[in-house]
Amino acid sequence: MRKLFYVLIAVTLFGCSENPKGSDSKVFLEKEVSDFIKLNPDWTKNVNTEADATEKFKHKMINLSNEPNFLADFPLELTAILDTTVSEQAVKMGVFKSFKDAARPKESLLNNLELEINGIMPADQAAGLAIGKKYTLKGMLFKQGKRADVKFFHGAETPIYTLGKYTFWNIQTKGI
Repeated sequence: MRKLFYVLIAVTLFGCSENPKGSDSKVFLEKEVSDFIKLNPDWTKNVNTEADATEKFKHKMINLSNEPNFLADFPLELTAILDTTVSEQAVKMGVFKSFKDAARPKESLLNNLELEINGIMPADQAAGLAIGKKYTLKGMLFKQGKRADVKFFHGAETPIYTLGKYTFWNIQTKGI
């Protein structure tokens, strides 16, 4: 009887223990933000340490943009296709932004992450994309974001982590 009691206690404790949001994610940025939150548990709770932790977060995000997996599996929605020039060559620029999805598991941080990617691409590639459709991207960093664009703020229900705005070229898109 005593063993059964201990087993029930252990099962209850195990069931009540909670992995931080996004800790088991295959999305590179979601996992990195989750790891940062684990290392800075008072970040979103303590006003005295919030500014220091946010500053560390800004540096981390800008450094992460150099990682080859920066965009790996991050779902983005195409919001606009613009005509522009890069090195005096006419190109198209797709504006991809993170989006909220009620179908995501509650353990996912993706609904709390804001990211904007400007993707430089040839006109024929842009013609095959649809505004409002969701994609994952691969590409090479063209222009790093600014630390000023990386922010944290207390949302109505959950914290919002703004990861910044970055420009990538040689974009490859995959529809979700």
